[in-house]
Amino acid sequence: MSKHILMLTSTWDSNYTKAIIAGILDRIGDDDIELHIFNSNDAGMETDYFRKGREIYQLPVYERYDGMIVALSSIGSSKFVNEITKKFHSYNKPVVGIDTHADNAIFCGLDNYRSMYQLVEHMVTIHDCRIFNYLGGPEDNEESNERYRAFCDCLASHGINVSKKRVLNKRFWKTDGRNAYNEWKEMGVNMADAIICANDYMALGYVDEAAKDGITVPDYIKVTGFDNLEEAQQYSPSITSVNRNWKLLGFESMDALMEAIDGNTEFDTRFVEGYVNYNESCGCDLTRDIRNDYNVILEKTKKELDVALRNSYSRQLLFKCTSIGDYCKALKESVGMLDIGEVAIGLNSSFFESDPDTGITGYDEKMTLYTFDGESEANRSDWLYPPEWRKDSKTFLFSPVRNSVQTFGYAVMPYRSDFFTRLKHRTFIETLSLSLDNLNKKLAIDRFIPKKNNG
Repeated sequence: MSKHILMLTSTWDSNYTKAIIAGILDRIGDDDIELHIFNSNDAGMETDYFRKGREIYQLPVYERYDGMIVALSSIGSSKFVNEITKKFHSYNKPVVGIDTHADNAIFCGLDNYRSMYQLVEHMVTIHDCRIFNYLGGPEDNEESNERYRAFCDCLASHGINVSKKRVLNKRFWKTDGRNAYNEWKEMGVNMADAIICANDYMALGYVDEAAKDGITVPDYIKVTGFDNLEEAQQYSPSITSVNRNWKLLGFESMDALMEAIDGNTEFDTRFVEGYVNYNESCGCDLTRDIRNDYNVILEKTKKELDVALRNSYSRQLLFKCTSIGDYCKALKESVGMLDIGEVAIGLNSSFFESDPDTGITGYDEKMTLYTFDGESEANRSDWLYPPEWRKDSKTFLFSPVRNSVQTFGYAVMPYRSDFFTRLKHRTFIETLSLSLDNLNKKLAIDRFIPKKNNG
């Protein structure tokens, strides 16, 4: 019997999301399972635009699914995540939370404590560090708190105390690393044997800002990160970090969910082991092929430029449209040029009726679904994509289209493994949102002008 799995994601790093999904699909294999992924990019950013993106999690009808995977670790609010899992669990369906504990959910994630403890132990015993600064994530972020607890416990086991002014909590962004350096500088504590950062982005920001004062890493200070991001590995100096084993994490989360669906409720936690990559930023000597690193970065830059140019032309096509019919025709050309595959857009009735400045939240029960070939009705109680797609795909990716005040609707595509490469999917969704915002305003003007002339 066919099963339907719901997955909610908040993409803070494209490689993370891509690897998690790859692991899930490996576990699904040839089983008769549909995976519906509802994704919002950078859902942890506290701006109106990104908060509107979170409304995509309201679109699916939860009771129609057999199980749910929640990968929302970048959202700092545990209350927000718990409200989602509580609602789904009320239907007596199992939930697996990836990298975050949620009420009534099986936990599957990295053992943050063990990995951070191993990293800090290395700094103390191998590099003889005694003065530490710690740059953490949000104070209500579960993963960040586990990493900080390991940091404190490891130093305590060596009799090392850390002053409160040497500990800061930020939001995981590069700018936070830069700001932390300057805050510590004002307090006179920017220099330490080691700066332990709760993720790679903050580590990169810290190293960049310190370099402006001539404080180079690891010559004057040592810096570590967490997540083992590609950017941090290609940076000079390469950042010592923790590899989270993302693909295995996706596989294990899906395996745990399937066991729970089949009635195995004997466990509530499944850990995946990470490992520390000891690199240049902590003082470890490495042999790097700089020429190869340069070639990799150059090739990546060329591909990103090509994607950017294609997206620029796509936006020009879509921005010219003055009707939804024209928009669908231009969308077909844009998708072909971007090698996206197929896409359908579901729009609320308010898109055609409301004032552009009126706040619109959530999704209608019945929406209009637009494809290259025309339009049809989409009911939220159904699967929200063209039924003919089921012949060729079992995995579908749903994303919000909106501006800062209105949710227009959603976009859905049969999932492809290259969507999260070079920000391909994210840029496309932003193009759809911007161009639909433009069309929405044009339609509003058309509604206003006849009334004005007749008045």
